[in-house]
Amino acid sequence: MDRIPILNVYYLLCYAWRHAQERDTRRLASLANLSTVRDLLGKMLATGVNHLVRRGIDRGYVERREDLAGIRGKLAVSEMAKRALRSRARAACDFEELSVDILPNRILRTSLRNLLSPRITLDRSIRGEVRSAYRRLNGVSRVRLKRNTFTQVQLGGQRRVYHHLLSVCWLLYRSSMVDEKTGRTAFRHFRRDEATTWRLFEDFVTGFYEREQRVYSVNPGGRRRIHWADAHANDAANRKRIPVMEADVILESPERRIILDTKYYRDALARGRGSGTGKLHSANLYQLLAYVRNRQATLPDGPKHEGILLYPQVGDERLRAKIRLEGFRIQARTVNLDQDWRLIHEEMLETVGAGGGVHRNGQASPE
Repeated sequence: MDRIPILNVYYLLCYAWRHAQERDTRRLASLANLSTVRDLLGKMLATGVNHLVRRGIDRGYVERREDLAGIRGKLAVSEMAKRALRSRARAACDFEELSVDILPNRILRTSLRNLLSPRITLDRSIRGEVRSAYRRLNGVSRVRLKRNTFTQVQLGGQRRVYHHLLSVCWLLYRSSMVDEKTGRTAFRHFRRDEATTWRLFEDFVTGFYEREQRVYSVNPGGRRRIHWADAHANDAANRKRIPVMEADVILESPERRIILDTKYYRDALARGRGSGTGKLHSANLYQLLAYVRNRQATLPDGPKHEGILLYPQVGDERLRAKIRLEGFRIQARTVNLDQDWRLIHEEMLETVGAGGGVHRNGQASPE
């Protein structure tokens, strides 16, 4: 996926993070000339932080301990005795104080600082924007980023904006070689990290269909879990060994029920030695067939289920396969992310038969 234009990467991220309203014309014009993902993420983070500062960044109560002339909060009695503070007419007090120095803001400031590392190559103008945003978060301390740092975040107000910016920070973290001892980072392209790219592609597909079409309900009831039609075990321990089935996207309308599974491979077709014709990946087909078969058996009322395997197109190989297995319609398709976004938009809608080039806001393009 290294060939995806930077502007299309921006679109993918906006849909994946349910932030597609950020695709305003002025911002798109400022992103069009960027050449690297680092510059894109740096621009997104700096612009978002500046926006937060103008609106007023979130504050929260943080615990403090200070030596005071009076009493505030709770006395730290053992600390006072150890340091003989009473003889100096001071009291060690533990109290909570409303502050901007909370974990979400610490993550933002740390991520900006990491982008300013001499080891990270940034466009000169982007580096200037990042530095300016970093300085605007004075009063916010830095934190050593680890995987569980992000799971500890509890968002207050302005959740949508913070969610978007912390997603940028998470992607920057995942795209960095982090030394846990020194905290030094070296950026690597997330587009070369198959696990990260696959997850982003899956989230993009879900976010796109949630926003850009009105034919189907997407993951009805917020559920993607598919129950086994006939699964039994002798005891609870063995029941836990039965794997869970969870589809990437389920689309339902009065006429169709589609289970769509996203996959990321360097090659959407498997090729054996001496074989000129590529074959669909068997594991993908077996998995999708298990999904449609079991959901049909457990939810028989309604249109017959069908399945779609959707891959990002790599190179010039376009895949449009339509087959029938055990009475179920199955498609395997690619979407070319290395083209004008309007064409991607049309391809995505065509994939599920919701074409026409018009999304739910009645516009023909994402701008």
